[in-house]
Amino acid sequence: MRKISIAVCDTDKTYGQKLGEWISLEKGGRAFGSSFSTLESFLEFQKKGTVDIVLLGNGFWEEPAIAAQMEKALEENETQKDTIQKKGMAAEKDLKKSQAKNTQKILWIYLKDSSVRQENSDLAENFPVIGKYQPASRIVREIFYHYQKLGNQQEPAILSREVLGVYSPEHSIWQTPFALTLAQALGQREKVLYVNFKECAGFAEWLQENYSRDLLDVMYLCLTGEGNIVDCVGSAVYSMENFDYIPPANDSQCLGEVSSQDYLEFVKLLAEKSGYEVIILDLGMMVSGFFGLLEFCSKVYIPSETGELQKNAWNHFKQIVARQENLRLEQKVAHLQLPDMNPCICRENKMQQWIWGELGDYARQIAGVQGGTD
Repeated sequence: MRKISIAVCDTDKTYGQKLGEWISLEKGGRAFGSSFSTLESFLEFQKKGTVDIVLLGNGFWEEPAIAAQMEKALEENETQKDTIQKKGMAAEKDLKKSQAKNTQKILWIYLKDSSVRQENSDLAENFPVIGKYQPASRIVREIFYHYQKLGNQQEPAILSREVLGVYSPEHSIWQTPFALTLAQALGQREKVLYVNFKECAGFAEWLQENYSRDLLDVMYLCLTGEGNIVDCVGSAVYSMENFDYIPPANDSQCLGEVSSQDYLEFVKLLAEKSGYEVIILDLGMMVSGFFGLLEFCSKVYIPSETGELQKNAWNHFKQIVARQENLRLEQKVAHLQLPDMNPCICRENKMQQWIWGELGDYARQIAGVQGGTD
């Protein structure tokens, strides 16, 4: 599958270059960024190759040559909407097939500089707007959010990947740290996506992030067909220590309302169409279809701490698994006796302490990789 071409157009040459480089670095396997500080250089680039997404900054969006292309795109969109309204869903499917085979539509995005007072033209109000001065990683997520809504990119070929489950019947405080360090270890050699299904993960406070979209948003986009799966995930995904993760659900009560079919379908879509080689599921409560999810995993790790109560919880879980009368599931479950660790770690740099402590050593042993980076 070809990479998405993203053009950053802004008269501030330094800004454009840095953002273009960040896009290529952040989404190197999926997209590449180019920067242009003059209209002539951008138009020349358009003649030579395909551009999928254009970020229009200062000195560009008001240019007549750009406005003409945007007006044409707006007219085509209106024509398509009229056709779909008249002929229904069949016409929408035919249009998507035609776009996949022929010229791709360009997504025009207004890169707004809030420090400059400008009145938006009527034309600009019909296109997405992204704030210019914000973290580059957030800009990239906003780009993919709008791109998946456009629905341009073809789905990658279906290729099932490895899905690993992590669940602690005793609700060990080390379940999530183990799942994260395992993701980091596997991320040294493979493309890993970590998905947390726990009710109260606490990621926003821990990582000091203000998530605009989370797991429930991604599930909705994927399950309703609101665009390509890769782009649905990319519109919300964050990166951490060699792997990507989807922010856990903020309103975790909704996790209990998702059907077993939707849970399984969502995980299947991630495994087959997200573009990741390994999916790690950090599981919390026994949601609807819980054992169906475990059976879909290639391996299910049950991390446990030492102690009589912990042992009792593990024995109880084994009994529940046995009652499923599913030999394949029983063979996938691996009970892990975690090393004794000190829970009183420093508030800052928790992830680094886990990676380079006893937990990291243990996770690398399970993953079969050496310490450090390859």
